[in-house]
Amino acid sequence: MIERALMALGVLLGLWLAWCLIACAQRRLARPRAEDLEGPLTLLYFYTPSCGPCRLIQTPILETLVAEWREAVRVRAVDVTAEPEAATRYRVWTVPTTMWVDASGTVRAVNNGVATAETLRRQWLQLRRESDASAPRQPSRIAILRPSGGRDVKRE
Repeated sequence: MIERALMALGVLLGLWLAWCLIACAQRRLARPRAEDLEGPLTLLYFYTPSCGPCRLIQTPILETLVAEWREAVRVRAVDVTAEPEAATRYRVWTVPTTMWVDASGTVRAVNNGVATAETLRRQWLQLRRESDASAPRQPSRIAILRPSGGRDVKRE
């Protein structure tokens, strides 16, 4: 009887260990690589060469936006047939997929299917505003109300 209990405990321990190893591998794959990210915001574009909407709709939209944004945004095109590990890392299940990733590697917005130019512009402006709002600011002048004189004193 004790042998069966120990055997069952060993099987459960083995299953738990296998689950831990798989979870660790998934977390490692979920981390973005440094070459995926450059600058404050990166737009990742997942496609396949055989995808009609990718070639006919999404790629021309992105080419227009790249010309408009110039150096403000980096767009990285990822062929999921050539880089299946990138699709796994970012959990991409459909193409075309576009996603905004910030400098820390956090996925900020995901578009499954064709994303219009207006949608991508709106997301970019919103993310840029959020990053500007979260950045610490140093005021150039500080106003201090002095009760004795009743006047504002400004200092640099």
